[in-house]
Amino acid sequence: MRDLACVRAKTLLAKKAVKRGDIILTSKPFCTLLDSSLIGCYCEYCFGSARKDRILRRCRDCGRAWYCSDLCRELSQPQHQRECAVFRSLPHFTPSDYARFLARLIHKLRDGGEEIVEKIDEKRSRRFRDLESHYREVRESEEHRSYVESLLPDLRVLLSPDSLPQPRHLLTIYGKVLVNSFCLLDDRLTPIGTSIYLGASIIDHSCVANAFVAFLGNKLVVRSLVDWPDLDWSRVRISYLDAMDSRQHRQSYLYQHYFFSCDCRLCRDDARERLTSTVTCGSSVCDAAVYLDETADGGVDPCQACGCTSFRDDLRQEYRRLAALTRTHLMNLNEENPELEVWREVVASQEEVFHPLNVLRAKAVDALLTATVNCRGWHSALALAKLNHSAIRHYYGASHPTYGLFLLKLAKIELCNMAFSSALQHLQEAEKILEAGLGSNHPLVYNDLMWLLVQASEETRVQIQRSLMFGERGVQHPDQELRHDQTHHSTNRARS
Repeated sequence: MRDLACVRAKTLLAKKAVKRGDIILTSKPFCTLLDSSLIGCYCEYCFGSARKDRILRRCRDCGRAWYCSDLCRELSQPQHQRECAVFRSLPHFTPSDYARFLARLIHKLRDGGEEIVEKIDEKRSRRFRDLESHYREVRESEEHRSYVESLLPDLRVLLSPDSLPQPRHLLTIYGKVLVNSFCLLDDRLTPIGTSIYLGASIIDHSCVANAFVAFLGNKLVVRSLVDWPDLDWSRVRISYLDAMDSRQHRQSYLYQHYFFSCDCRLCRDDARERLTSTVTCGSSVCDAAVYLDETADGGVDPCQACGCTSFRDDLRQEYRRLAALTRTHLMNLNEENPELEVWREVVASQEEVFHPLNVLRAKAVDALLTATVNCRGWHSALALAKLNHSAIRHYYGASHPTYGLFLLKLAKIELCNMAFSSALQHLQEAEKILEAGLGSNHPLVYNDLMWLLVQASEETRVQIQRSLMFGERGVQHPDQELRHDQTHHSTNRARS
């Protein structure tokens, strides 16, 4: 009888109580790929960053892959060796990342990957054959069939004729990748690649997740966001998307990428959904959110706070124009480096129309905040972060890791503005949230967050000592200190 290769996903026992922040699953990748745009920036096997005192060495044969050690080079050979031969013979061949991932996966399956079993607990396990493919939906989708056909020229180069699957089998593999793959994140939570994890594929989606996925190198870690008296895997949920979006957009995204519709508590919350499309009350003494229906037959509801029904005649037309403009820019958004002037204009145009809790307003302000931080405009960034604070908390919830990341960003901005006491308060709040979602061993927590806590604590201590020694005159307001610092640097530049 043939022995089956078996990899055990580390999980808690099914009958053991689980607390918020506890690890409920760790899994190693079944197949993985680093984005081609990041080749040379990360190790191809462990995804260690070249920024962290690691010297990456190029593959001696093809020059396309980079590794941080001889061990990673050796462990990567089952995935890389066939690609390496192709790249040596065709040095200018640049296949798409999706074609490379499919080719790696097909080779893995032909080399015995079909027999690999990842055990989740004593009762549950997963093989590649167990993954959902949604073959019928993929076959009936013109978009997906056309995309697979566009990959065939690259696949014919990466795979030998006898390795290339028949069309039906290829569509099945493509569907399993489409539905079950994870976006790999580095220690800064930046997307860097794609991977399939057999064990983690068992976890379904909810817009209100009770578990959170993080990565340590190429290892996937799932932590609980709630307390479980008795862990029930049938009720564990992670989120496949960004919760800060309208119900219509979330449902459309889920069906397009995963072929299902969500019926979670968030998707049934009509009151929350109405807040995503709101304008500011027309009364001069009220700033409440008022629902505006974007549809052709829609209108503006009366204000629930003051009863105001007086709105300008062109409000709905102006709202639809600004909403369309914002959505167009969001479709083209570079999340890591948004264009400052573009988003400054978008946010300014929304000012007199959108309510701060309007989801398009929140997304636009968040993009402008990122662009402003990238340009080191700390004073403007602080005003934007405070403006968007309530919206981020509303859409993600006060205990979600994404809100914790926002608090971490806000605290960094406050430190740059010398608002030390509020920075310390937000860092302490972020610490509790991020330790539950990412774990205390995640680099973003034990490195970035802890050093910022030390800095904020020390600066706050010095500030308190000054106030005790010299009174209020000995402690400058952050704005005064910032203006003094800017004047000091301007004087130095003029002298130089």
